[in-house]
Amino acid sequence: MSTSRSQPFVNRRVLKINVGFMLAEGVGYVREIALDLPRVQLDDDLTLDFLRGTLRLSRNSRGVLVQGTLDTHVLAECARCLRPTFVPVELTLEELFAFPASPDCAYAVAETGILDTAPLLREEAILAVPMVVLCRPDCAGLCPQCGQDLNDGLCGCKPDRFDPRLEVLRSRLQSLDSEEP
Repeated sequence: MSTSRSQPFVNRRVLKINVGFMLAEGVGYVREIALDLPRVQLDDDLTLDFLRGTLRLSRNSRGVLVQGTLDTHVLAECARCLRPTFVPVELTLEELFAFPASPDCAYAVAETGILDTAPLLREEAILAVPMVVLCRPDCAGLCPQCGQDLNDGLCGCKPDRFDPRLEVLRSRLQSLDSEEP
């Protein structure tokens, strides 16, 4: 996938959900919210190509439990050629947003009744991206000498025949080969 998609970013305010009405309801109140958002920039270094799925918000005695599975593509760099590429990931959420705020909960519903899912989505998206991202399975990477992207064609560099650090081993192998009858 390429990054040539020119659709604009959706303001991350759409990830703030007003749950004030849920706080007024009793324990056990449940609400489902369907998300189908185009490109969202969660932070300066994290872009989601889209965000689709359903969030289930459940009121309990400690706050609001957010559960759901969301599909998205996260913008990352190819480990071989450094091209930006979108990686498909599935975000599985299950987190308590405390109300009122509590020091033992990482997330809280604001006093205004707003539940901001952006920090949670950011953390889950970062964790969901694989350690090694490839733009395609057969990515040729960069030339170690000149830095040319080998996916665009070969460079003019001549590959080193032997690593000079291994010269001692090469000479030892040659001496072993000459000793054999």
